[in-house]
Amino acid sequence: MIHRALIPIAGLGTRMGPLARVVPKAMFPLVDGRGRIRPIAHWICAEAASAGIDQVALIVSPGHLDTIRAYFAAAAGKTADLPQDIAYIPAEPLGFGYAVLRGEEFVGGEKFLVFLGDHVYLTDPGSPSCAKQVAAAFEQYGGAAMIGMQAVGSEELPLVGVAAGQPMGGHVYRCTAMVEKPDLATARLRLATPGLGPDRFLAHCGIYAFTMAIFDCLRAVQARIPAGQELQLASAQSLLLAGRGDDYRLTQIAGRAFDTGTPAGYAAAQTAWSAG
Repeated sequence: MIHRALIPIAGLGTRMGPLARVVPKAMFPLVDGRGRIRPIAHWICAEAASAGIDQVALIVSPGHLDTIRAYFAAAAGKTADLPQDIAYIPAEPLGFGYAVLRGEEFVGGEKFLVFLGDHVYLTDPGSPSCAKQVAAAFEQYGGAAMIGMQAVGSEELPLVGVAAGQPMGGHVYRCTAMVEKPDLATARLRLATPGLGPDRFLAHCGIYAFTMAIFDCLRAVQARIPAGQELQLASAQSLLLAGRGDDYRLTQIAGRAFDTGTPAGYAAAQTAWSAG
């Protein structure tokens, strides 16, 4: 079983305008159909807990640490949907990969999950949570990585990382190629996945399961970029895929991810949440 997860929320939230300079974007509220109001970070932690995660580390900008710690201290014991232990790791906003690398000591040599800090999830009726689907696929198929994916149309390609897969059974694929924000011509040429239909592609949904091998890849990428340049997880994923292609896998979730890091995505998430 996977017991630990990293949730980087150290980004500056520049796409959300001046509001994110005052309120950390991870603390923007979402209200569900039962009238429960929770910040985005809470919903992501609850998603982790639904997959059996009992230890979460929030990778937090130092300037937001007190605010976020105070919220979870207030929420402790008042809601039953959070992981048992929540740790806090300060990190400057130097890229998603840098934030994940800061969590290496926390995961302690075990397999672990990573969540994008601005994605939330609604599961298809009758299915386990999206995080539980990814964790279960990783447990069943093993390998170096199991990446949660969702099918998207051509209009979403400029916004997402896309991967191609060869079916292994069920909704699991062996990854054969990966491109960040491809154009349609590139996607058609390199990123078609059998069974999805014309101009439908597998896009990262923001849930990742890794072994410790990803940290070696992150350090390798970090060593060859200029000091101060953002370290991206996608670059380390590409390196891992190049070296471990036979056991770098994808799983298509039964559900939908919402990117709350843009105004349109945040509005769409709130609409879906209140109806769910």
